[in-house]
This record gives sequence, C-alpha cells and structure tokens, in this order.
Amino acid sequence: MKRKCIALLLVMMTVFAFFCSGALAAERDSISVNGHASAEVAPDMATLYGNLEKRAAVAETARENLAKDMAAFKHVLLGQAIPGEDIQTVRYSLQPEFSYEKNKRRLTGYVARADYKVKIKNLEKLSAVIDKSVGCNVTVDRVEFGLNNRSLFENRLLEEAVANARSKAAVVARAGGRSLGHLIHASFSTTGNATRAVNRNMMMAKAASMDTAESAPTELDPGVIAVNVNVDLEFALE
Repeated sequence: MKRKCIALLLVMMTVFAFFCSGALAAERDSISVNGHASAEVAPDMATLYGNLEKRAAVAETARENLAKDMAAFKHVLLGQAIPGEDIQTVRYSLQPEFSYEKNKRRLTGYVARADYKVKIKNLEKLSAVIDKSVGCNVTVDRVEFGLNNRSLFENRLLEEAVANARSKAAVVARAGGRSLGHLIHASFSTTGNATRAVNRNMMMAKAASMDTAESAPTELDPGVIAVNVNVDLEFALE
C-alpha cells in the first residue's frame, strides 16, 4: 500500500511538472510591449464652478433673496444660449449662523447658498458668461477648460499607440527569427490635463476692477490640453 502511494505521488509530481513546464514555455513563447501616443489639443469648451450666497437675520429672507439671485443667474445663462441641461445646481443649503462669546453660542442669522456647475460648450461665450455672472452676484470659484469630443482624440491616439506597440513587437520578433501571432492580451489608459484653470481670486479681482475702472471684458488664455494614451499588448510568437 505504501509503495502504491509513493508511486501515485511520483506520477502526480510528474504531471504537475509537465504542466508547469508547458506554462513557462507558453510564457516564453510570447512578447509583451507597450506603446504610447500623445497630442496637444486646443480646448473648445469650459466648465464654470461658482456659487451664490445670501445672509439675513431671518431664514425666509435669506432663502427668498437667494431665490431671486438664482433666477437672475439662470436668466443670464439662458440669455447666453446655455441650455438648461448644462446648468447644474450641485449643492444647496440654508443654515443658521452662530457667534461664540464667553463660551456661549448666539444665533446671528441665516445663510443660504447654492453651488453651480455650468458647462459652456462654446468658448466664444465664456467671457460674457463670466462678466454677466459676476454682475449678478455670482462668485466664480474656478474655470476649467476641456474638450467637447474628447473620445474622438483619444480613439485616434489609441490607434497610433497600438501601431507603435505592434511595430516594436515586430522588430523584436524578427530579431529572434520569429513572427507575430495573435494578440493574447491588451490594456490601455488615457490621461489629459488642462493647462489653465482660473481660480476664485482672479474672479474677485475682476469684480473689483468692474467697480473701480472702466469695464473691460474678461479675456482668458485656455492654453492647450495634453492628451496621452498608453497601451500594453502581448502577442504570441510564431
């Protein structure tokens, strides 16, 4: 019985070694490469992040004053041909405010606030949107530039990155007297960044200049957006 167990164990070890060697051989019989493609693209849209805020001694007064400013802001946006679906109220709050004196809390009033995210798909309208928004009490936190059809650029770069990776793999395969077989595995990633974002301080400076000097339209330099695509491919070798 003991001899049978030992023999069975030896057979199992032989089979395991055979499959392991086959797996290793399969691993050695393929090639893994990476490819890259990038481009700098001029932005054609922007996203404005801003807020409206009103304070009053009574909650209802704060709410009502904010509602009036919200209506005025939406009127400005619609007047610039910004569609309703591109105007998003991302947060709304109506809260009490307190002051603390000698470890005692005292109610000082209420603050109502609405935070906005507005997509401006036509950059030619950005200047007017900013100026008119500041004029109706909107605080602009920042402006971010982007692309309306980013996927179009990414797909074109993905083709270039794949061609780049395949070219590398073919060179290595030929050096070893082999040729490329079927694609075993593929993965990719994309990155991109806007080179310019306008922050809240710049918008506050703009509002101050409108009060103290002759009004001039806001002019922003959107720069370019760098779009990068990376692929990892594994080919069988023939």
